[in-house]
Amino acid sequence: MTAFNLKVVPQPHLGRFSAAFFRPFGTSLIGWGIGTSAAVALFMGSVPIFQKDVLRKFPLLDKYFADNTPDSDKPF
Repeated sequence: MTAFNLKVVPQPHLGRFSAAFFRPFGTSLIGWGIGTSAAVALFMGSVPIFQKDVLRKFPLLDKYFADNTPDSDKPF
């Protein structure tokens, strides 16, 4: 009898790459994702459909992007 028992558990992987391979890239990818999201929100902030579909879904931005212009002042 041995003093310890070996239990082999397969490590999850994607192809030949495991989670340990992708771990160092995580913080960098999170930073790039946040930066890209902020840039898209900045550049697309004046597009009405982006305001309606994305920016008005956030509670603090809802009142900022609300259109309070009377109908008589709208050209179309």
